Amino acid sequence: MQLVKSLNSEVIWVNTHGGTGSLNGAEALRAFTKAPSGVISLQDPLTRTDIAKPVIGEESINETLKMLIGGALKRSCGETYRDVYSTSGDKIAAVPDANKKDLRDCVEAAAKAQPGWAGKSAFNRSQILYFLAENLSSRKGEFLSLIQKCDPGCSNAAEQVDRAIQVLFDCAGRCDKLGSNVTPFGVVGVIPSSPELPDMIRMIAGPIVSGNVVIMVPRPRSSLIAAHLAQVISVSDIPGGVINIMYGSQETLGLSMAQHPVISGLWYPNCLKDCTVVQSEAARTPNKMVWNDESSDIQTVVKRCFFNKTVVMPAGNSFAN
Repeated sequence: MQLVKSLNSEVIWVNTHGGTGSLNGAEALRAFTKAPSGVISLQDPLTRTDIAKPVIGEESINETLKMLIGGALKRSCGETYRDVYSTSGDKIAAVPDANKKDLRDCVEAAAKAQPGWAGKSAFNRSQILYFLAENLSSRKGEFLSLIQKCDPGCSNAAEQVDRAIQVLFDCAGRCDKLGSNVTPFGVVGVIPSSPELPDMIRMIAGPIVSGNVVIMVPRPRSSLIAAHLAQVISVSDIPGGVINIMYGSQETLGLSMAQHPVISGLWYPNCLKDCTVVQSEAARTPNKMVWNDESSDIQTVVKRCFFNKTVVMPAGNSFAN
């Protein structure tokens, strides 16, 4: 026990297997850990003041935020985190910093889920989106607080939450109005043009209306909101892989999505740098679409994420007996 004071540890394991001389088991443990008078205080570690508490940066983080990949909440495989700051410069969270391996996992999960999601009836997709809207509505107060935490000076936080919920209900109503002659692109990467909640919801819900699946990289300031949105999605009957959310550099991950051959569409706003480079890289993949709109309404987002089937009717003697 004389060595305890020199060890920088809160927990010390003592191996008493086989005993010490004539003592073994609990007796040996009690004898070995008996503190000589004046050597060290065995005060409860939770109340000691000489032990440094684990922190991230300069302040402790009171929740673990994760990415949404394949329907599960996961940490980055690189085990690295990036700080999230509010508009006032305060550190408010730390989120996983996604890398290319995380992106590959997202694409794999999304590609696996896409046929099943597109194969569901329009009415079934509508029901699932409606349930997601109801769940978001039930946590309205939570997201109101999150928006105010990310942007203390925000004056329209309540309006943002109301619009986001309305967008989801709108998308739920659009599912069965597209008809049966639409074909989704497949896996669509989305990068919202603003950190506001309605924009994130629009970029997520719009593409999946017609049977696409999405991978979203939110704006850095809204990563905290996106992390809580991922929690809502994970318990809202959305099949795993239909909506995937990861955090990191939008430019780096956007370029990786443009280069990935499985991703068939990409929303990459003009306000981000390297927009021209992203378009050039995306052009290397045949039939990949890149949209640069920064303020598209939900109707435009929905319509651009599918194409109509072309049915050619033979004429003349084609049906001659």
